[in-house]
Amino acid sequence: MQAISAPEPPRRPASPTGIGRDEAAWRSGAVTLRALGIDIDLTGAQDASQRVFPVRGRLRLALERPARGLWVDFQGEGVDSLVVDGREEEVDWDGSRLALPLLGQGEHDVVVTARGLYSNSGQGLHRFHDPVDGATYLYTHFEPADARRAWPVMEQPDLKAPVSLAVAHPASWTVLANGLPEATTGAGEQGGEWDGAGATRRWPPGPLPEDAVITRFAPTRPLPSYLTALAAGPWHRAMGRWRSPERPGEEPVPLSWCCRASLAEHLDADELLNLTSDGLDLLERTYGFPFPWGSYDSVLVPEYNLGAMENPGCVTFSEERYLFRGPATSAQRASRANTVLHEMSHMWFGDLVTPRWWDDTWLKESFADHQGTWAAGALGYEDAWVSFASTRKAWAYLEDQRAATTHPIVADVDDVEAARQVFDGISYAKGASVLKQLVAHVGDEAFHAAARDWFASRAFANGSLDDFLDALGRVSGRDMRPWARAWLRTCGPSILTTEIETENGAISRLAVRQACADPVTGESVLRPHSLIIGLYSFDASGALVRVRRLPATLAEEVTEIPGAAGLAAPDLVIVNDEDLTYAVVRPDSASLRVMLDSLGALTDPMARALAWSGLHNLLRDARLSPTDFVTAVLAHADDATELSTLATLLSQAARAALTYADGQERRDLVGRLLGLPGPAPGEDRGADGWELLTRSRPGSGAQLARARAWLALAGNASVLGEDGEDPCGSRAVGEAVSRLHSLLDDGLPGLEMTAELRWQALGALARLDALAEGELEAQRRADPSASGRVSALQAGFAAPSAEAKQEILTRLLQDRALSNDEVGALISAYSTTAHRGLTAPLTGRYLDSLERIWSERRQEIATRIVLGLFPLAGDGDDLSQVESWLVHHAGAPAALRRLVLKSEDDLARSLRARRVLA
Repeated sequence: MQAISAPEPPRRPASPTGIGRDEAAWRSGAVTLRALGIDIDLTGAQDASQRVFPVRGRLRLALERPARGLWVDFQGEGVDSLVVDGREEEVDWDGSRLALPLLGQGEHDVVVTARGLYSNSGQGLHRFHDPVDGATYLYTHFEPADARRAWPVMEQPDLKAPVSLAVAHPASWTVLANGLPEATTGAGEQGGEWDGAGATRRWPPGPLPEDAVITRFAPTRPLPSYLTALAAGPWHRAMGRWRSPERPGEEPVPLSWCCRASLAEHLDADELLNLTSDGLDLLERTYGFPFPWGSYDSVLVPEYNLGAMENPGCVTFSEERYLFRGPATSAQRASRANTVLHEMSHMWFGDLVTPRWWDDTWLKESFADHQGTWAAGALGYEDAWVSFASTRKAWAYLEDQRAATTHPIVADVDDVEAARQVFDGISYAKGASVLKQLVAHVGDEAFHAAARDWFASRAFANGSLDDFLDALGRVSGRDMRPWARAWLRTCGPSILTTEIETENGAISRLAVRQACADPVTGESVLRPHSLIIGLYSFDASGALVRVRRLPATLAEEVTEIPGAAGLAAPDLVIVNDEDLTYAVVRPDSASLRVMLDSLGALTDPMARALAWSGLHNLLRDARLSPTDFVTAVLAHADDATELSTLATLLSQAARAALTYADGQERRDLVGRLLGLPGPAPGEDRGADGWELLTRSRPGSGAQLARARAWLALAGNASVLGEDGEDPCGSRAVGEAVSRLHSLLDDGLPGLEMTAELRWQALGALARLDALAEGELEAQRRADPSASGRVSALQAGFAAPSAEAKQEILTRLLQDRALSNDEVGALISAYSTTAHRGLTAPLTGRYLDSLERIWSERRQEIATRIVLGLFPLAGDGDDLSQVESWLVHHAGAPAALRRLVLKSEDDLARSLRARRVLA
């Protein structure tokens, strides 16, 4: 008999939990996943002492040739049995991988019975016990590689298969998943065996309580493991139905929005269901491919690590961000709509057509970020692109200008541990910005025609960059590869500098200089930019209005702008007007002076946002002083400013004062932003933050945005007393405490002091060591909610004492029972800038603990701790300690080093700004 020969897989990554790109490619080349069946028992979830749930998975595999070295991914309490083609095999499981025996050509059934672990980190199957009514809720979050924490899978995006799920649960619960519910039976109604699709007709993990039921879901269309989903608990559920206008004869799609029962009164279901229906209308019509999934449930979940996740048929959203429990600004509602539409566009970009590996994360996240903003604008959120310019692009510029965090949009992702790090401002916001430039380059219709071609040719399968470029080339008639090389394969933003010469009141020359040195390769990069140059002048009323719109294409180092010579000299030149491209713009000196003196006179919201973005980039690059930036914000960020831009500016101004300024300048700027101490009689020092808050129109969104920003900064009022010789320091702190108590007792006209604002005020008082006896406990009783519990934890540890900081650090390093939200609360209490003198002695202990944190904690929580405790408000001594750690820990995990390098860059940048601008 001839021996069977089978190729071995590539070498496994060094990380014991890693899955490498090469070995994943080998596995998908060796095996096809025909079906995935999952049975999971949640009947014990309500008992907090039970850490484990039974689960059983069946994978139907097909091999064209024999394969040795295949494995199933699972991370949990244990694996109890492995059955292959009806024969029990030895369990060879290392805590992450379950080895399969040599498999021959043909189809095989692999059945794994195991015990999973409930999560409190937001990864895997997260369990939450509601402190208000004691109810238990569970939901999954798996991207990029955490489905293996809940059930046995082959954890890679290019092994897609229909998924059948059966869930045993308390009868009072609602269970949601990717598929439509097919049947619900009592625990005593079991019978039968596996069927052909991978579902069960008998309950396999073990005996069930008599009051339990089993909900079985119909098989889905093919999905990768990271998109499988489950949400279970006594959800409050608002139902709706959507009928496709393109397919009126078909059955309507069931819709719902769900939240915890204790929050039902806050669910604005009509608005959300209408938005869902309108979005599905728009995207199905635009994409020309029917909505690919059987239902569309949206679940607002607690203790979420991110904003939302695009699981087909079971989209999850952060209740903290998107379930409004008090007044919400129009910008908050627009931001929520943008997120809803972002996740909805994923039903096609990412779910219908899935990237083969995480190198192409941009093929789903950049596209969804772009399409969500485009769709929001199309549905009447007229400032969607303005908000994008001031918020999302600020994130992109931040990430793209750090050597540690920049990377090509098409990333190089060796394994799933590295994949977690590319869900960043490059893959989302820079990629979306570059897609906006692509649309400006080829046209909106060509872009959507290419998408329609891509969906039709790759439906329910995987796609790559080359696939999409081929589709775009077919419909546009252009070779898109040079464009892709310049934009998708290089790092760093282009720097565009305005060069203008005038003579006798007219332009004699207008040019734009382009420069980019790739931070990774060091090579010079020239990119094609299709953009608009706006010429602005003051009109008779004093408003700055656009008088000329000059389209231009930049392809060289210096581009002379045709048609500019001879035009009347403008007061302000805005390069990249309308925000069509992605670049950091350096204005000419005259335009910069106009921005600083008269930015509030700009009437166009987008022009305003772009001017503010330019000023902030100059601040970060130490080309503009914190004083100039903060002065401009106080003078020109008026209540007419688009609200998300206003909120961003107020946050940026506070950061400029606290981290880019030092000594007396920092005290002056914090004092001006807080309006502390109050001006002496007859003194005129210009507008300050408190005056602007009290002057805001009662009940307006601007008033709420200013109140949040003032409260967020108030806990740092003690920096005003840092200089012991400053006679105003103690008076300023006293005034801050007085104003905080006044807000708590009386509020401001039109400002509802919601639980959110009251907790902010109490947290500020705690940071100032000024909480009155019983204040914290009274608010805790008034707000027993989950968010109230977390806010109380934060305020309870926020006192300015060395003992409190040491206790926080100890808990974060040792207490693994802390949930992700509790970790965030303690970090917030620890990292108050004004308390830097108390945390400075702990920098060494923090650094010494980093590798242990990374090895012992799940990556989401480890990332929070590493970034949250970093001494961003530190000094040169902190920077030296961090640099020493990097030198002596060259072998630390790459993802951990990336986080430290990222924060080191921010600290070095702020120290450089303080030094240069001094």
